[in-house]
Amino acid sequence: MKNKALLFTAAFTCLAAFTGALPAADKHGGHSGPVMNYHRIDQRLVTGGHLVDDGLAELQAQGVTVVIDLRDKPPRGQEKKLAEQGIEWINIPIEWDDPEPVDFERFSEAMEAHQDDHVLVQCAANYRASAMTYLYRVVVEQVDQDKAEKDLNAVWIPSEENQQWTDYIEGIMAAN
Repeated sequence: MKNKALLFTAAFTCLAAFTGALPAADKHGGHSGPVMNYHRIDQRLVTGGHLVDDGLAELQAQGVTVVIDLRDKPPRGQEKKLAEQGIEWINIPIEWDDPEPVDFERFSEAMEAHQDDHVLVQCAANYRASAMTYLYRVVVEQVDQDKAEKDLNAVWIPSEENQQWTDYIEGIMAAN
């Protein structure tokens, strides 16, 4: 299982570096935390991709109490593994190629329901997670757009290669 995760990470990192999907500051996979492309926004909010190594134990040690997983195909047993660590798991499946406005609504509802919890927003590589967290912070929490964008761009810079996300972000911003 560990070898599969390492193989996936290596293949994804090479592809992402080749296509420019990773920000210039991190072409090595972003494994500085318990999940791929780990990024702490503040004391209660962190974003990340798939778990790495013993990431579950590290999440628990950090005090994460809720994981909002945006993968449309999360790993089997994810809810059980997190529950064993005392972490609640919420899955809001968002298709990478076709994010919908209702996805933002459901994500916002989950974030609001857990506004007093230590939350990890997770997806495969922290692209969906960082984009949805950016939108939530700007639209709902009224965080300064430039400040929130720094957190988005610390992980991922939406571009022409993933135009559906550039369009999605612009559409949600325009609608709100």
